Amino acid sequence: MKLYLFRSVPVAFADGFKAFYQPQNNKSTTIIARVWLAIALILLASNMVYPYEQKIQGAALYRIAYYSYATISALTLLLFCWFKHKKVAPDAGLYRWVCLGYSYTFAITCLLMSVAYQGNPINNMTMYLMGLMLVALLVVLELKELLILTILIGLSFSIGVQFLNLTDAQQITNQTGSVFILIFFFLLSRLNYSFRANNFIQLQLIETQKQELENVNKAKTTILGVVAHDLRGPFTNIESLIKIMRVREMTAAEKDRFYDMILQSCQKSASIINDLLVMARYEQDHSYTLQRTDLTAFVAEVHQQWNAELKDSRKIEFNVPSQPIYASIDPERFRRVLDNLLSNAVKFTQEQGHIRIGINCTDRDVLLKISDDGIGIPQDLKPHLFKAFSKASRKGVRGENSVGLGLNIVNTLVQQNNGAITVESNADQGTTFSITLPLSN
Repeated sequence: MKLYLFRSVPVAFADGFKAFYQPQNNKSTTIIARVWLAIALILLASNMVYPYEQKIQGAALYRIAYYSYATISALTLLLFCWFKHKKVAPDAGLYRWVCLGYSYTFAITCLLMSVAYQGNPINNMTMYLMGLMLVALLVVLELKELLILTILIGLSFSIGVQFLNLTDAQQITNQTGSVFILIFFFLLSRLNYSFRANNFIQLQLIETQKQELENVNKAKTTILGVVAHDLRGPFTNIESLIKIMRVREMTAAEKDRFYDMILQSCQKSASIINDLLVMARYEQDHSYTLQRTDLTAFVAEVHQQWNAELKDSRKIEFNVPSQPIYASIDPERFRRVLDNLLSNAVKFTQEQGHIRIGINCTDRDVLLKISDDGIGIPQDLKPHLFKAFSKASRKGVRGENSVGLGLNIVNTLVQQNNGAITVESNADQGTTFSITLPLSN
């Protein structure tokens, strides 16, 4: 078990842990308040029937302790009922302060019981010790709260014994005994905190691993479905074409047409398999390095290669910035981002359409935009655009097929480059993808 004697749980678990234990603190405080309210009322009522206080040393302090138990417990229970009526969240700060206040008054009231019998706490610290043990074991306290509570109880004890008729030696003995009890209280409380924290963190890790396994199984099922559905079509086509070629006499022109169809089916299958492999590689391989790169020169090189490949069918324009703009990127992965986005723009832009690349920067960020005047994206597809195998996948303007992985890969790679991607588009009005990256000065 990991001990948290002088520190709190890691920041990643802090808020969740507080939300986890505060309702338990509320329940523990409610139970203690109900039990001690009942005990106090029974003792006060029984004294009316049989006045045993007359025969007990320190009866006045006992009476104060009983009334304190009853009053503070009743007030705490009323506050909790009011919080529930007002629908205050169980982990809200109001509950926290009430639990802390009740813990203090409960411990001090138990201290009164220790003083009442003989007027010298050191002779009978059982109730004082029991009160602190109950608080330490039933109420989970943060380090700052515990330190405040410990100091307040210690000061209250130190001030209180000054009003007792004790010798200097008895004063020292009492103060020393209280210090040891408070140290024990502190350690016991931190052990309780550590036990609860370890239990919570283990539950969170198990839940995270469970979710990851569910996501993996879901992705595996989806991939198998895609492979079974999308690959079956091309392979069925190839099989059918080959069977036809075996039983039919064909001219050279007909054979060439069949060969072209077989080749297209093979290329479609290869594209699907390649996209699946790329997705798996980039999601699992985290051994990449971000390098300070001149994006102006980097994008210019990509722009030049794409224009050479497209020739005159479409034109890609690049508004070159007047000065270099630097960002930290992984060149290979960011090149894949640009290639996928430009490929998308080409796929959904008509012949002689225009595609534009722009870069500008602010004091902190670099904004890279890739725009086209193509067929755009319908509003109902936008929420699914960056999901793998989503229904947002569709054919291009020339009938190009899509598996629906390209933009999912783009989103993954942009995030790995510490960036974010957004899209602006409407049907028949073109599309603009915007990538924001931290500026590297």
